[in-house]
Amino acid sequence: MKDKQAPLIQLKREISQTADYWVCYRVGRTLYQVSVQEQANGQTNEGEVTTERFPFYVGMKKRMRQLAEEKEALGFRPLTEEERAAHVIDEPEESSLDPAFFKPAVRLAWMLLGLGILLFVLPYERLNNFAFGLGLYVWYETFRQAGLPKIFRRYFHGMFGALMVLQVLSAFELEREVQPYYATLSVFSAVMLVLLVVQYHWKETDQIAQGESVRIRKIKEYTDFEE
Repeated sequence: MKDKQAPLIQLKREISQTADYWVCYRVGRTLYQVSVQEQANGQTNEGEVTTERFPFYVGMKKRMRQLAEEKEALGFRPLTEEERAAHVIDEPEESSLDPAFFKPAVRLAWMLLGLGILLFVLPYERLNNFAFGLGLYVWYETFRQAGLPKIFRRYFHGMFGALMVLQVLSAFELEREVQPYYATLSVFSAVMLVLLVVQYHWKETDQIAQGESVRIRKIKEYTDFEE
């Protein structure tokens, strides 16, 4: 078993001629539980996969520890070094982003960029409210994406915090002073959205190119074999 602070926990219980394995891991904000029963003859029976969705990352590790303690109370124990080597489970990868997200992401980037430019050139304090509302919407849309890369997830969570601070300052009649910060935040957020889209398409193109290279190599090897 990995440490309970890790995103993967493995426990085992032996009853008569059977061994029960319980695995708990997290992917994004979703917690998975998998049960597997192994017979003495080597036959395995996989149980149902239980999922638990969290609105925030906070509390997931605590929930995993709680589930592990409940299983240990039922007789489960951590795997030994030999069992860990014999039952290797790779850490789950983050799920990929939904391709349908990128078209609205590009539109939002253009809107943020245009709004940021207006905030820089027009001393119109009501634009701050538009920047705040649009920023919240962008944060919500990115927050919903389970496969958002960590660096982008951290940025947009930071953007949300910055928006809250700027809104509090605006309540103290500092609208004019915070307007350049709204403008800068809007432009930076537009750039981050564009970088997110570019990164996705770059990875997609790279995967296609690798697949095409493998296909050509296999065709060449087959042709050489025929000759």
